[in-house]
Amino acid sequence: MLTPTHMQDQIHNRIEELMNEKKELESFDWDEVFQNVVTLSLIVLFMTLGLNW
Repeated sequence: MLTPTHMQDQIHNRIEELMNEKKELESFDWDEVFQNVVTLSLIVLFMTLGLNW
C-alpha cells in the first residue's frame, strides 16, 4: 500500500508536470498551427465541392 508521503510526492510531481505543460502551451507551436489551418482548409474545400456536386 502507498504511504501518505509517497502519495503526496506523486501529487506534487503531477502538479509540476501540469505547470510545465501550461508553460509549453503558452508558446505557439507553429507547425501544429499550420497543420490545423491546412486541415481546416481541406475540410472546407471538400465540403464545398460536395455541396456543389
